[in-house]
Amino acid sequence: MNIIVLLSIVVEANQPITIENGQILDKNIKEAINPPDEAALEEALLLKETYGGSITIIAVHHQDAEKHLRRALAMGADSALLIQTEGSLEPSSIAKIIAQNIKDLSFDLILAGDFSTNGGSGQVGPRVAAILELPIITKAERIELDKGAVFVTKESNGDLETYKGSFPVLLTIPQGLHKPRLPKLANIMKAKQKPLEKRTASLEQTDIQSHSFHFPVADRKRIILQGELPEQVSELAKLMKEHIQE
Repeated sequence: MNIIVLLSIVVEANQPITIENGQILDKNIKEAINPPDEAALEEALLLKETYGGSITIIAVHHQDAEKHLRRALAMGADSALLIQTEGSLEPSSIAKIIAQNIKDLSFDLILAGDFSTNGGSGQVGPRVAAILELPIITKAERIELDKGAVFVTKESNGDLETYKGSFPVLLTIPQGLHKPRLPKLANIMKAKQKPLEKRTASLEQTDIQSHSFHFPVADRKRIILQGELPEQVSELAKLMKEHIQE
């Protein structure tokens, strides 16, 4: 079974972001593999251990993300494809680039995290499936293979639902489904010898560009209540009532 895992490289959480001239300055920003995509990779590794096969990692990124893909290879993936772009792209362009680069590959299963912590829109996986005309099941929590079919169990409105599908199929994996394994030192060394192909996304593959980024401005009235506590409480109640009626 040939498995493709879609990885995105995201900004690590809990670090300051600088915006200049409407663009995020990525200098000195620490990046990491998107956590939901790490869960998807771990699911792929478990499937490989159970059913055999190979795993190919594919990432679209505007910087050299080789070290992150090497880490994925050290975790157990067999090969990687890094598609480099000139700048950050929005989900539809990323999905288009991915689809154009894998449409001629032989694969049975595509796994992806159900969203990216950079944007949180959860569009890339479904868009890739739509472009390639693949069936898709989102937020898969248990995957089993039997007699050429895939059985996927997911939670829906508090219930567990099981779907049966045929290959090829795209599945998205929720964050937290698996704790990603830590690569061993020996595997880190072996990963340096595993195939990692780099391509450059052509300009015609990108049709939408981000225009600008900005922080939301909180427009607060900054009212300071005067007087004794009972008077402040009374004034606060009055202000809240007026706000509700607006």
